[in-house]
Amino acid sequence: MKKLSSLIAAVLVGSAILSVAGCSAFKVKLIDEKAYFEALEKNAGISKKDTLVHEKNSTYDGHDVEYVTFTDQDGSSFCYIRYEDADDAMDEFMITYDSLEDLLDDGTFEGSNKRMINNDQGYILLDGSVEEGTAFAGMTFFTGDTHYYGGYYVNNNVYIEILTLDGSKSDKEMIDAMLKELDLPTP
Repeated sequence: MKKLSSLIAAVLVGSAILSVAGCSAFKVKLIDEKAYFEALEKNAGISKKDTLVHEKNSTYDGHDVEYVTFTDQDGSSFCYIRYEDADDAMDEFMITYDSLEDLLDDGTFEGSNKRMINNDQGYILLDGSVEEGTAFAGMTFFTGDTHYYGGYYVNNNVYIEILTLDGSKSDKEMIDAMLKELDLPTP
């Protein structure tokens, strides 16, 4: 009996060490806007001057931001926000995280997803679809089913979205190339 107790204790300690080691390996690289724009131009052919929104020291959804840029092109969406306050970046990320939880609970998201989150960083990786008219992460598309492929990322005060909304093979390859260049997890 004593050997069995020792064996169980060793297994529990070993699994605890592995789970802590796995958590400490979780990292979302902190990306600055220069690296973001280099990857955006190289992989999507979008330069800084081509973006729809490009502002410094302004507000976004009522929060102070040091830098915000957003653009979409041919069914792909790219967003980079550096908030003044890291809590605001995490709040923005949690809107998407909670929205995905709701879609998974109702069974309205079909496909794969990977999510990781801790106190100051996280990611959501998606390769799946929602039906026309389904609200997700503050957006509702009424023109047809939407296939999300890409990721949402937060690290400290930086929030990034890089995804395609049509799921074509060439768009997925472009998203993967951009994420790999930025050293971010891919779907």
